[in-house]
Amino acid sequence: MIKFLALLLASLPLLAAQPNKTEENISKKQENSKEEVLENPTLKNLSGALSSFSFYSRFTYKGGSLSNPTSAERPNITNSAKKPSLQSLSGQLGMKYRVSKSDNLSLQVGTYMTTPFHSKFESKDSSLQKEFDDNHQNLEFDNPKISYFKTYRFGYFQNVSFATFEKYTQKLYRDYGYNYNFSLQHALAVPLSKSFYIAATLSYQQAFFDKDTIYISAYKRDISLYSYQIQRAYKASISMEYYIKENIALRAQTDLGNYEQLRNEGFSDVDRKDNQQLLAMTYFFNRDISIAPSATFIYDDIRSDKTNLGLTAYFNL
Repeated sequence: MIKFLALLLASLPLLAAQPNKTEENISKKQENSKEEVLENPTLKNLSGALSSFSFYSRFTYKGGSLSNPTSAERPNITNSAKKPSLQSLSGQLGMKYRVSKSDNLSLQVGTYMTTPFHSKFESKDSSLQKEFDDNHQNLEFDNPKISYFKTYRFGYFQNVSFATFEKYTQKLYRDYGYNYNFSLQHALAVPLSKSFYIAATLSYQQAFFDKDTIYISAYKRDISLYSYQIQRAYKASISMEYYIKENIALRAQTDLGNYEQLRNEGFSDVDRKDNQQLLAMTYFFNRDISIAPSATFIYDDIRSDKTNLGLTAYFNL
């Protein structure tokens, strides 16, 4: 008996040093919840940070043309007959909750500012001048949206799929009868080597309206909005990504199809927009923060005054 007690006392330090099974299981679950689902850095940016709760944001600056980058005007490269627009800074600010290793929920609000770097501007186009006078450098917060998205693999394919509901609150949209929007988006990447990816994006948007007409005081009558309201939009693009270094990537992207349907058109009636091409270089500061300057153009009409400059940045913390 004395020998047994002595043996038991001698083994206590060893027993105490053994990890608790429950604590070990919890630790493993916590570790697994932070595992990466994807390898492609661009898709990692798109999927947000790995923590349970995180800041989830994206910003896009649409600048001037290659021939005149400091101008407040941004050429309409898809239809040169239409007037140019103004430079703008837009984005999505919000929070993300990582429900599981693959499932995420985000709540965001849109931000928008016209000509963020211009306090003066003169245009021969009266409507463009009025848009600048009324809105330049005014920061707006509008169009809140909630998204569910999933990160997953299917063989060699790395995927992020989104389902998003957006409520229109921006005056420009509300004036034209837009109420809310539902969209489906999918992004995928296939590695051909450690430094080269083929990627693609698909998107579908369905808008819903609460106004059919708008009263124009100059004409003292109601004008139908049906010919101005875009009810559905479809877009597909493909790109190639080459990683010069782990944190620097070159990307060439082209639209495969870009279609819109007005509210008074059926599913068989679609308006095809010109396919755009994009060249970009992305610098990844870390897994969750990146910045990508870019140039957008139409391949069969390449010239400096119809090549638009821009920049996209992700901040997920």
